[in-house]
Amino acid sequence: MEETSGILIAYFSWSGNTEQMAQMIQAETGGDLFEIEPAVPYTEDYNTLLDVAQQEQADNARPELAAQVENWDSYSVVFVGYPDWWSDAPMLIYSFLEAYGWEGKTLVPFCTSGGSGFGRSLDKLPDSAPGAAIAEGLHVSGSSVDGAAEEIAAWIGGLNLA
Repeated sequence: MEETSGILIAYFSWSGNTEQMAQMIQAETGGDLFEIEPAVPYTEDYNTLLDVAQQEQADNARPELAAQVENWDSYSVVFVGYPDWWSDAPMLIYSFLEAYGWEGKTLVPFCTSGGSGFGRSLDKLPDSAPGAAIAEGLHVSGSSVDGAAEEIAAWIGGLNLA
């Protein structure tokens, strides 16, 4: 069996900001990266995407995942990253959370947005990841991700994950 760090950094990124933040978290933690992707890719057109995101929220949809995490049981800490869409996580994130057992795991949320922070998503995480200990998350404005390495390092340092 493959040795892992016990840390997984799972993220969904539409524009690349959340992916960049995930890579910074990986640099700090040595964790494994996993990209959360929909089985049916989202449109690349931003305005169309906003309509899709709103419709998914209205339907409380659970889009199908393109892939599953292997060796889920070998991770004790799971960072979960996403962009804020209409003051919530993309519905794809709830598909991901609900696909796994969270007993005994620590969920660490991170988020990028144009400025709205985590929106409602932090209130909804416990229902989608029952049993998880939810650590303090970090939001970084999408336009600030490039310069966020020190902020990310300080946040991770304060989580006492070791």
